[in-house]
Amino acid sequence: MSVDNATSRWIRCFHPKPGAAHTLVCFPHAGGSASYYHGLSAALGPDIEMLVIQYPGRENRLFEEPVASVEALADAVAEVLGARLGDRRPVLFGHSMGAIVAFEVARRLERAGGPAPRGLVASACSAPSNRSPLGVPADEEPDGAVLARIMDLGGTARDVGEHAELIELVLPAIRADLAALDSYRAPKDAVVGCPVTVFVADQDLEVPVSEAGLWELHTSAGARVHLFEGDHFYLGSQPQAFLDLLQETARTSRPENSLA
Repeated sequence: MSVDNATSRWIRCFHPKPGAAHTLVCFPHAGGSASYYHGLSAALGPDIEMLVIQYPGRENRLFEEPVASVEALADAVAEVLGARLGDRRPVLFGHSMGAIVAFEVARRLERAGGPAPRGLVASACSAPSNRSPLGVPADEEPDGAVLARIMDLGGTARDVGEHAELIELVLPAIRADLAALDSYRAPKDAVVGCPVTVFVADQDLEVPVSEAGLWELHTSAGARVHLFEGDHFYLGSQPQAFLDLLQETARTSRPENSLA
């Protein structure tokens, strides 16, 4: 398969901005897809172009085999993204599972020796070395339990559970994502060389605010924490404070600290 074909499969750009000064690369949550970021892409200023990673097994890649390993995902994304970026240095943004994939992609881009990310934004995600097993393996859970685990977080449309044909289509990708998270472990000495900005919500039951600062263990360039109101998917309504900080980070990689 050609590089162009691989790039179009892995990377979506909803609002191309060839002259943009800054590049923001977004990584979806578990069970999520690139289209989750369409509205956010439209809301960004003209100087920021968003690229969104599309994992296999959903939307335009619906009939491809999902990847059940964070490491395998990161290997594939880093290769394609490196070719797509050329000499541009992006800021990577990952929400929930996406933050872990973005972290591993950043490590690979840095090791490759080419232009490395200027920054990493980890949203609603525990530090890589501070993750606990999810419980029952995803491949052993009943369909309803798998869907409930994802939908209870708020990131997947609740009406999916009411349509058997949709369940059959999306379950393999959801199970693969949960399996990838469950098997992922990072040592405390796994670091990136770019600054890390942590976005966390005050009512997120999955990621305690008190643990957000542990991301500093995984960067040699410092970590800063920003607190928002809301739950695990606080960014869904695109609150202005979130948009402002995300754009500031894309432009500077180091916004001011705002942990309350």
